[in-house]
Amino acid sequence: MNALIERLIATHRMLNREIRRELGRRIPDHLRLTRLKKQRLAVKDQLFRHVPEAAELRRLARKVFKRFRPAPTRPARAGA
Repeated sequence: MNALIERLIATHRMLNREIRRELGRRIPDHLRLTRLKKQRLAVKDQLFRHVPEAAELRRLARKVFKRFRPAPTRPARAGA
């Protein structure tokens, strides 16, 4: 997978987190939200220029996200 695409996906994900964090504040800064959303849209536009098919983009995103997702842990069985 192209390093540029991975970086764009990671940036898009980070911007999503920042937007959610800002919306979760008691009094969100609407100017900051507007700036973050514009940045996120610009990143999305760049992604679609490099990967025009949306299905391909989703497949690539899942592949990248799996890399950063922690492995699920199983609870220990009682009495085992």
